[in-house]
Amino acid sequence: MAVVPPAAELRGRVARFREIMALEKIGGAFVTDPMNVRYLSGFTGDDSALLVTQKRKLLLTDFRFIEEAQQSAKGWQIVLKPPGLMDKAGEWARKLRVRALGVERHDLSLGDLDALKKAAKGIKIAMPRESLIGRLRLIKSGWEIRQIEKALRIQEQAFREVCALLKTGMREREAAAELRYRMVCAGADDQAFDCMFQWGPNSSLPHGRPTDKKLPRRSIVLIDWGARCGGYHADLTRTFFIGKIPPRLRKIHEIVAEAQRRAIAAVGPGVELAAVDRAAREHIRKSGYGKYFGHGTGHGLGLRIHEAPSLNSRAQGMLQPGMVVTVEPGIYLPGVGGVRIEDDVLVTARGHRVLSRMPIGLRWNGSNR
Repeated sequence: MAVVPPAAELRGRVARFREIMALEKIGGAFVTDPMNVRYLSGFTGDDSALLVTQKRKLLLTDFRFIEEAQQSAKGWQIVLKPPGLMDKAGEWARKLRVRALGVERHDLSLGDLDALKKAAKGIKIAMPRESLIGRLRLIKSGWEIRQIEKALRIQEQAFREVCALLKTGMREREAAAELRYRMVCAGADDQAFDCMFQWGPNSSLPHGRPTDKKLPRRSIVLIDWGARCGGYHADLTRTFFIGKIPPRLRKIHEIVAEAQRRAIAAVGPGVELAAVDRAAREHIRKSGYGKYFGHGTGHGLGLRIHEAPSLNSRAQGMLQPGMVVTVEPGIYLPGVGGVRIEDDVLVTARGHRVLSRMPIGLRWNGSNR
């Protein structure tokens, strides 16, 4: 069974969610997003949902997940959902005398929504513009941060081991598969996403996929990889060189490394999200490579690999203590090569703490030098 947060952690999440429900004047909440279901209850099965009121908490699932629900969602009343999830949710909302039912916008089709309204006849259906549980997930608890740090330690060690195995003629696919294998063997749930193991000109693809391209004697190597532990994701990128370093690529490595240092230095409580992006982007622009940096500087981490907040030029809002974000500027020269450097950063009450421990350098052969 997947790792389940401690009971006290889960009770605290539900209590805080009920406070938000009261503020929003919602008597009940119907939760369908799988990550939000997991966040509140600890349950990791599929095709299930939650119905939460101020006094009751129900997990609506089917026969396949009864045992898993009993083991992972302790304290939740398990309700079999046949004949249908929407019918059962509406039926129970009426039984619990809910007057206003908050519904996530997540993935409900118009047909689902119509079925819910029909089953919950007489109940006001409210669909908040923002995810109410998303407010809670923005700020990570100590337990959540420890899961991310555990994932980081696993993926960092796996990276060192795989880099020591790199040899001329090795295919990108082989290296990516080896990295995933070692992370899982070391205790990760799995890789956080498909590893991006790219060398040579392939490194200019911001989200490239491993291919059959063989590692030459001289090459730039970009690795974007992550592990997942306890359901929580970590995410790192390193770019380094094997053999002679082309002057132009050496230069953009130095520019990206400095841009990342400036962005990380900008991270702190009360800082505007766009300001972190601006710190990296302005340095790259002034260095003459602005048009080669086309993505945001970072994103939040948690139960999903990409979640709020976003660090880009259009982002609104401010950083708060407990947020965990990536900082990952890059420069990509089509047909030549690309450089991205990424670390995971925790916003603290007084500033920030870099959670990752990987050095940044031009070379890597098992030890950075």
